[in-house]
Amino acid sequence: MVTSSTSENSRNKSFIINNRQLLKEYAQNKQESLGLGIIVVNLLLLAALDIDESNLSTTDLASWSETTLHQPVSYIPKNNLWFKALGIKIKCKHQIDIQADSSELKTFVVFIKDTALENFSIYIINR
Repeated sequence: MVTSSTSENSRNKSFIINNRQLLKEYAQNKQESLGLGIIVVNLLLLAALDIDESNLSTTDLASWSETTLHQPVSYIPKNNLWFKALGIKIKCKHQIDIQADSSELKTFVVFIKDTALENFSIYIINR
């Protein structure tokens, strides 16, 4: 029997694998205009729109242009308050300092699973 945690991680990993190139291009485009940052996937909002690992598109990414966690997928630049809040949570939970580890050679993708920012997972896509 698979636990929901394992199932959730498998779904997130599938999302990364199936959208790897699209996410890397999205991060590079946003990085050029906004600077270094992270991609945040809000699983609550993504599920509400019936978007999964197989049907994310560039049109979807373009329509979610706000730098906030209240989008299904968003790019949060390093100078944004949400980046700082997530950075603290990630450092406490995973001992990863995204402030120091951010580089042009990595794309951080954070999956948020609740509104309190207590349940999340982080993946790194190397470019």
